[in-house]
Amino acid sequence: MSSIKIELRKEDVDKITEICDSFSNEPLELINVLHKCQEHFGYLPAEVQEVVASELNVSAAKVYGVVTFYSFFTMKPRGRHPISICMGTACYVRGAEKVLDEFRKELAIQVGDTTPDSMRPGTGGPRR
Repeated sequence: MSSIKIELRKEDVDKITEICDSFSNEPLELINVLHKCQEHFGYLPAEVQEVVASELNVSAAKVYGVVTFYSFFTMKPRGRHPISICMGTACYVRGAEKVLDEFRKELAIQVGDTTPDSMRPGTGGPRR
């Protein structure tokens, strides 16, 4: 599922349990439970998915399948300020790729990446 292994604290597990309980631990509420968990944690690492699966009495594979099927769920932390650049035909023709290239250069990241919290745009290094 996720390449980075995280350790959930007791209060994290308690929060997931509370979210599942608020939906009566109903397996049919899986998407709603995942939305609330992502709202709380910011993303859905494998460890959160495993607790959800256990609480709703569904397989971890089913939870993983839902998380990976819907584009609004993410298994890796997202940045505080997501940037979206239109790459449709009309935008592309008007120079969207140049805008995208400038963002890549300025932030020193690729599409889908997140800058480390200790980086300032344009400096290429940690904050001083």
